[in-house]
Amino acid sequence: MCGRYKRKSDKQAIATAFHVNGHLDSVILPPDDDVRPTTMQPIIRLNRDTGERDLVMARWGFIPSWHKPDEKFPPTTFNARAEGIEKAGMWRRAFASHRCLVPADSFYEWHKIRKKDNPKFEIAMKDDHPFAFAGLWGAWKNPDTGEWLQSYTIITTDPNELMEAIHTRMPVILHPNDYTRWLSREETERPPIDLLRPFEAEAMTAQLTDNTQVEMFVEPNSK
Repeated sequence: MCGRYKRKSDKQAIATAFHVNGHLDSVILPPDDDVRPTTMQPIIRLNRDTGERDLVMARWGFIPSWHKPDEKFPPTTFNARAEGIEKAGMWRRAFASHRCLVPADSFYEWHKIRKKDNPKFEIAMKDDHPFAFAGLWGAWKNPDTGEWLQSYTIITTDPNELMEAIHTRMPVILHPNDYTRWLSREETERPPIDLLRPFEAEAMTAQLTDNTQVEMFVEPNSK
């Protein structure tokens, strides 16, 4: 799963890293060291009219378009499992044409080895560059007020060699050369299911949040 992440990049850094052109002026974006579900966060999606990459604010925790206003928002839709995502009722439509990038600089995971006070790890890229989770976005209109609420989820997959010692899942991280295909809003016979795979462990690093180097891991390719 992925229930916490860090976004230290400011608006301009995100625009540069992900080639964003649209909606920049309308977004106020302070850094966030502890991004949590239900908060409003930036995502990048393709503008159907202009073809540009827009930076928009959305709620972390997917709300389907059929949600009823008198019901509570679903509590567990901040993550979506990659397996069968193209067929699942909750995700099928969004996966077909509402895919997005979720910019991040690192993410957190707890290694559950006891009932409480489990060690917390921060996972990032070795080059310290920002990266993008594979996400899905949705738009829900409140029938009582007419207001629209954008929301998103982060897709998870099996862990790579680095992550498997910490958790049984990890967020899908996309390579920059796959961003264009992932963001495309055209429904095709070849949806990007193949991109929902673990990121290369050798490009990532994991540290305890007190900055102590993790000794429990064997560096990939060092065996």
